[in-house]
Amino acid sequence: MNKYKYVIIGGGTTAGYAAQEFVDQGINKRELCIISAESILPMNRPPLSKEYLKDAHKDEELLVNDNSFYVSNGIDLLLESRVKSVDFGSNQVLLDSGEQISYEKLLIATGSKLKRLDVDGGNLENIFYLRRIEHADKIREQAKKSKNAVVVGGGYIGSETAAILSGLGLEVTMIIPEEQLLAGFASEEIGNYFKKVYNDHGVKMIFNDEAVGFNGNAGVKEVELASGKRIAADMVVAGIGVEPNLDIFKGTALKMDKGILVNEYCETNIDNVYAAGDVAEFPDQIFNKTRHVEHWENAFEQGKHAALVMSGKQEPYIFMPFFFSDIFNLSYEYFGDQSNADDSLVRGDISSGDFSYWWFKDNRVLAAFIMSTRPEEEGEKAREWISYKTNIDKEKLADKNVEMTKMELNPKYWKGQ
Repeated sequence: MNKYKYVIIGGGTTAGYAAQEFVDQGINKRELCIISAESILPMNRPPLSKEYLKDAHKDEELLVNDNSFYVSNGIDLLLESRVKSVDFGSNQVLLDSGEQISYEKLLIATGSKLKRLDVDGGNLENIFYLRRIEHADKIREQAKKSKNAVVVGGGYIGSETAAILSGLGLEVTMIIPEEQLLAGFASEEIGNYFKKVYNDHGVKMIFNDEAVGFNGNAGVKEVELASGKRIAADMVVAGIGVEPNLDIFKGTALKMDKGILVNEYCETNIDNVYAAGDVAEFPDQIFNKTRHVEHWENAFEQGKHAALVMSGKQEPYIFMPFFFSDIFNLSYEYFGDQSNADDSLVRGDISSGDFSYWWFKDNRVLAAFIMSTRPEEEGEKAREWISYKTNIDKEKLADKNVEMTKMELNPKYWKGQ
């Protein structure tokens, strides 16, 4: 039996950045083992629906670190290795191969698994999901042989994939169950702006509808919608979300809800067992709520923080919700959580694409959607104001001629204490 001080279950973004933090904290060689079901080194997933999906050669940002990092730091990386079970009482991990690995401290970073369409014809060829590198490779190869593509879903994965496929010359139709694009976080005005962007690029959009079946012989040829419409398709990409990878922990003493429940130190209810990334559900120190996040920013930040705590530095995890996206030649960032907002305003001009959109509770900034055309200071201030729970003069914020440094109504009074 191999014995390690630290073991990470999972080989994605969280594991990669946790390993990097362990090295920064000075772990010794042979103290860390990463168990990964993936065939590739720990990687960043955002490029899979962006540049890598368009061109496999544009993969500079795909890997967290290359193989030399793991070799030179004495990190044992077990690829294509699946965990069968974990015995928390004896601190042992059992692999499908029968191998047993013991740990002193365990980080669970199993990430998410894809939600799949449970409809007639769902097993036909050329119906794709996008989560792993081989998924992106297969989508790209099929796109070379296809004319019509259907993308199911109007969130950020669906919107990015549709943009890439359109750019590759396919006729793309998006099937969107909501009334607008990016409905999970964008306002109606933002949704309408991006609807025009997609229209201008020739992408067809069908709102308030959903795929209920696929028709074809071996490969998909047609998508059947709940409305009765039928859409021709040589390929389908479904971006309908993910859910935490929890299966191997069901029936154990590990406390779970939407994800594995952890405290502000990434600690589970079991001693010396931690969880981070997509699989974790944690206390949000800024918005005072329990949060489960399935975005890259949390995956890498929380992975690093869990490793920091496991190395002996007991500091609370303070995370400000954030993600970014690239669509055609446009980019945007989203900061915060607008779910309890009672007011909003625009800085700039939405119709031109040069804008930022801000949400408030009273005068406190809760969230911001910022296009890449905006000055860099807007993103910096959004992160700062939301993190520090800052009250803002909204009238000044709406006036593009007022400097952002002159808008604060209260001093920075909160820093995670």
